[in-house]
Amino acid sequence: MRILFVIKHPASVRSLDAVFRMLDARGHRVHLAFGGIKPDAHEVLQRIADECSLLTFGSLPATGSPGWRRDSVGWTVLSKRLRGGSDFLRYLEPSYADAPALRARAEARAHPLVRRAATLAGVVGPAGPRALRRGLRWLDARLEPPPHVTRFLRDFEPDVVLVTNLARDSVQADYVRAANRLGIHTAYPVFSWDNLTNKGLVHELPELVLVWNELQADEAVRLHGIPRERVRVLGAWSYDHWFEWRPSRSREELCREVGLRPDRPIVLYVCSSEFVAPDEPAFVRRWIEAMRASGEPLAEVGVLVRPHPRNSGRWAGVSLDDPQAAIWPPLGEEPLEAASRGNYYDSIHHAAAVVGINTSAQIESAIVGRPVHTVLADEFRETQQGTLHFQYLRADDFGHLYVGRTMEEHLAQLAASVEGRADPARNERFLRRFVRPLGLDVPARPLYVEAVEELGARTRSPARAPVASSPVRLALSPLARVAARRAARRRREAPLRPDDDLRSLIRRLRRDRTGVRVVAGPWLGDETGELLYWIPFLRWLQLAIFGLRERMTVVAREQSAAWYEGIGAELVPPESPTSASEGAVLVPAALIDERRGQLAAGSPAVTFLKRRLEFAPLGRPDLPSGLDLPEEFVAVRFDPRDEDVGSALAGRCAVVALEPFERPAQSAVLARARGFVGSYGPACHLSVLLGVPAVGIVPARDGVDENDLRVVAAFLSRAPYGPLHVVERSAGAAEDAERALALLAAPTASLVRAG
Repeated sequence: MRILFVIKHPASVRSLDAVFRMLDARGHRVHLAFGGIKPDAHEVLQRIADECSLLTFGSLPATGSPGWRRDSVGWTVLSKRLRGGSDFLRYLEPSYADAPALRARAEARAHPLVRRAATLAGVVGPAGPRALRRGLRWLDARLEPPPHVTRFLRDFEPDVVLVTNLARDSVQADYVRAANRLGIHTAYPVFSWDNLTNKGLVHELPELVLVWNELQADEAVRLHGIPRERVRVLGAWSYDHWFEWRPSRSREELCREVGLRPDRPIVLYVCSSEFVAPDEPAFVRRWIEAMRASGEPLAEVGVLVRPHPRNSGRWAGVSLDDPQAAIWPPLGEEPLEAASRGNYYDSIHHAAAVVGINTSAQIESAIVGRPVHTVLADEFRETQQGTLHFQYLRADDFGHLYVGRTMEEHLAQLAASVEGRADPARNERFLRRFVRPLGLDVPARPLYVEAVEELGARTRSPARAPVASSPVRLALSPLARVAARRAARRRREAPLRPDDDLRSLIRRLRRDRTGVRVVAGPWLGDETGELLYWIPFLRWLQLAIFGLRERMTVVAREQSAAWYEGIGAELVPPESPTSASEGAVLVPAALIDERRGQLAAGSPAVTFLKRRLEFAPLGRPDLPSGLDLPEEFVAVRFDPRDEDVGSALAGRCAVVALEPFERPAQSAVLARARGFVGSYGPACHLSVLLGVPAVGIVPARDGVDENDLRVVAAFLSRAPYGPLHVVERSAGAAEDAERALALLAAPTASLVRAG
């Protein structure tokens, strides 16, 4: 059986990994199709594909792909407006009366005409917006799916199409509609606990909807109009792996790694999405202060704060100013592979209690068996108490949360958990109702796979277009043409941006499905620019565009060729004649050299697809044969003006000068040094990327390019990179040598600084 998964977010890979493997083991051909494959999922996907003989993955067809027609732009815009309007109108129902934040978010996405019509319809009460919503959905159901989607499904010929985000992704609705019209089986396994309440409507009915529990089954019927016979309760397959995980490190090892005292209990704070908690760091600081002021047992507990992976930008540069509080991982991480999964699981497993506002981590913590707490904070009222799915966690008859109505009540409850006085039956009661309703020992994954196999074994005829489809499309065609013209005009009239040529190149590379060769480089400028901008850009480019690495040739100088390890499929020197550039897409280095300041303004916390820099430690090269190095030494390289510092340094420790060696040998020496000291320049950045501390000496502060320092401070200020210290010359060489040695011994968390 051929099974096509249409997936929006790489987090689905983490939760469906075992499902993919089970389908592969049963002999089914599985293809995972993404709108875009992010770097945090790329390696995981490749590993799964390597280990599963019948599994493949790739990108969904985009603008310009086979089957795409220019005249479909207007229809796509019109369909999105109809769906966005009906999504907004659902939040005018009485069941969402206490959800103003959800309503405001949907209203902002709705067309002004729909908002005005909703106001007029509301005069007659809830029935007015309800009738308007039904009208919009009736119109949308009569539109054809985009032709490139239909072409993609025809070419792929799947037996079953599964979509993971149908209630919040218009594109996935197109795939269900196209599959229904082609007679291909369709299923919607509801991925997360809030997908049916907190997102949009299901705009195209699949044959089968797989849900976790009877509560979600009721949501599917009541909120989305899905016939109950199409809904099947299986349990939360996306949480099965949580019942199987085990800690990867001891509690003492975790405390040592994150910097907390091992003799005190740990309270884990799990952060929420940006929608739920847009300014969570300020709340966490107040919460920690309240704990410390409450006395024992909370006065000295270790506090571990885990940023939400899609709201981690809020935590960039944040300090909690508490020796017993740590932010870890500092910028959050998706638990996609073994190390990041271990980090996440261990932080819960070794905690005495878990605290959060409104996040799925509160469910995961219940599975691990930890008491889970929340406080009804006023600043999060609309996105916490104003969401339907949060009420399940606090339900009187089966909810597992300890809910503090005030900070004082919350701290009293938390203190009881830290002292071991929590009720373990709360978690079990919740799990039996919400996560594994068929039994705590009944995993949902086999049931999921059996449901898909059963669906694929059925016979199905193509669904007919709804009644009056042709007249409706004829009547709406003027609106579609207007929408297409306006979209084209917006593109034409959009102000030119400094990086439009770079954006255009990236779009071209993403659209290309022909496998044309790509030639990047050469970079012939300064080595600092090559290390901090050009190479990280190429690494970002091949991660951001699926399949690019396999068709990219990199042109690089021999002296820096080793720095390009893992980038591109081929590396050639600039002077080497090659036919690779004939008919290839060229990526000139000048595009990046001209934008150094713009790239330097980025941050690791910025969305990956926007920051355009991706760093990785450089490999440790082999030493040239016959070269013997001291057991411990400092690598040095000084300009003539600073040679007196080198002489002073040589009188205090063993030093190895880099000047006699070519750049590859310099890298090998640097990688084995306990630090680098020298005149500020490329060797400083090379040292940092090799994981070695570096001290760069400058004659004056204005002798340093601030853009370069911003890049190092933002991207390279933590392990596995070496810390960089930039210092001004003093009056004496001996003083500078002493200061350099002291800085090399400074904590590795030190950031770039000048003084």
